[in-house]
Amino acid sequence: MTAPAAFSALRHRNYQLFFSGQAISLIGSWMQMTAQGWLVTLLAGSEKEASAAQGWIMTLGSLPMLLGAFYGGWFADRFSKHSIVLWAQVAQAVLALGMAALVATDQMRLWHVAIFAVLLGITNVFDIPARQAFIVELVGKEDLHNAIGLNSSLFNAARVLGPAVAGLLIADKQRAMAPCFLANGLSYLAVIVGLRLMRGNFAPKSTGKEPPLKGVTEALGYLKQHQPIVALMAILASFSVFMAGDWILLPTLAKFTLGADAARYSHLMSARGVGALLGALLCTLLSASPYKGRIVTIGAVFFPLLSLGTALCHSLTWAFVFAPLSSFCMICVFATSNSLIQASVPDALRGRVMGVHAFLMMGLTPFGSLWAGIVASRTSTSTAMALGASLAAASVFLAVVLSPGLRRARQTLVGEGKSEGEDEVSDLAG
Repeated sequence: MTAPAAFSALRHRNYQLFFSGQAISLIGSWMQMTAQGWLVTLLAGSEKEASAAQGWIMTLGSLPMLLGAFYGGWFADRFSKHSIVLWAQVAQAVLALGMAALVATDQMRLWHVAIFAVLLGITNVFDIPARQAFIVELVGKEDLHNAIGLNSSLFNAARVLGPAVAGLLIADKQRAMAPCFLANGLSYLAVIVGLRLMRGNFAPKSTGKEPPLKGVTEALGYLKQHQPIVALMAILASFSVFMAGDWILLPTLAKFTLGADAARYSHLMSARGVGALLGALLCTLLSASPYKGRIVTIGAVFFPLLSLGTALCHSLTWAFVFAPLSSFCMICVFATSNSLIQASVPDALRGRVMGVHAFLMMGLTPFGSLWAGIVASRTSTSTAMALGASLAAASVFLAVVLSPGLRRARQTLVGEGKSEGEDEVSDLAG
């Protein structure tokens, strides 16, 4: 099977199966996320209570990643990533079906949502590092950049379709949202079947027997030797902490500040998805570009600035302008940084490094979501989002100025060659 350069990763059979399963599952996931955000807003009642509820539920859901991300990365290096991802998908399907049952019977309460968020967070501790590190086993390093770009495109295509479909179902009544949760639970079957049909040797690449703490220390020791990686990680950490409100407070902003109903809220979510999808497609088309450092830098500068525009606008029309543009920049940062980091580390450390990446992307979210919820409940939703965006913009400016190597990065952050990374790991091990 041949494929154009923009879709070169799809020439691998195992990746075709993975991609196909994700195409279905991710639509269900975005349907549930859209419905859950609106459900929490309705259950809470007022703007301040809804902001606080969104904050503490996200905080509880992110705590497992904060406490276990490094262990999840170590686990991914020691055991079959294929098996880890498979059983994580099974667990997440069961959780979605459980939520569907409670919503369908009008029994869902805020504390139920919090419990399910924690349980989902526990599965993500193992799923996210393993799934991200698993990609290279499906396509090899030669198509890694392209596969990550395609994954991001797929994720954000679902980000358009999922909320759009959810918008036809969600309403101001709890029971009406049950199909969104049910669809998500059933959609995991596509991923599970695809994983079961894969062929190949998925044995772990790392053969060491060191304990988790020593293994993570080895990965951190490798990363800190490369200043551009440290700068990029710092940017991602600042987004996790300061930009949490950009996501968790959007339902509250839409309902109480912008005056949106359920349908308009879902349209706003889809509009953000359109911007993110265009960003992901651009990253896919530029997967062979030698200017990845510039892409990350420009996206990181404009993402918080455009989010600030969303926070300060008091018109739904302007929100439909700023929100998609901020999502476009956000995906340019996240997709390109993911491929840069993975291309910069050797296979033996990949799971642990992606565990560090997951910790920064999701493990720090409890601090950001809790902070955003507290500020919003004491001031306003717009103020919390604007303050977070301003602090993120300042952090990006410092990182970019202090790390010229990040701006000049091409295909990796440690030099143009695999041997360098492998040699450094050998030195660390010695």
